[in-house]
Amino acid sequence: MSFDIQEITRAWIDSFFATDEQKNIAKKRNEICQSCPSLKVKFQKRKKISVQYCGECGCPISKKIFSRKYNACPLLKWEPVDSENKNFFESKSKKTDII
Repeated sequence: MSFDIQEITRAWIDSFFATDEQKNIAKKRNEICQSCPSLKVKFQKRKKISVQYCGECGCPISKKIFSRKYNACPLLKWEPVDSENKNFFESKSKKTDII
């Protein structure tokens, strides 16, 4: 399994500064994740919170859903959502983002 540190960093940043379009895509991706058998939940006793993460790649769902990568789901389940928003992904891939 390989990790794209730029993709991960962008997703974390975007989760805090998301546009309305990004929030809409993330919401729809999250709906798919909630019914996925690979969704895992870890309870952190000290903080008394639970964290949902992808059992395939290990990413926290709350951040992964903001990935700018087209169909970044390791099981390719985001295809329907991302194909509805191709313009968003095409415009992001044309830009050279520097972190």
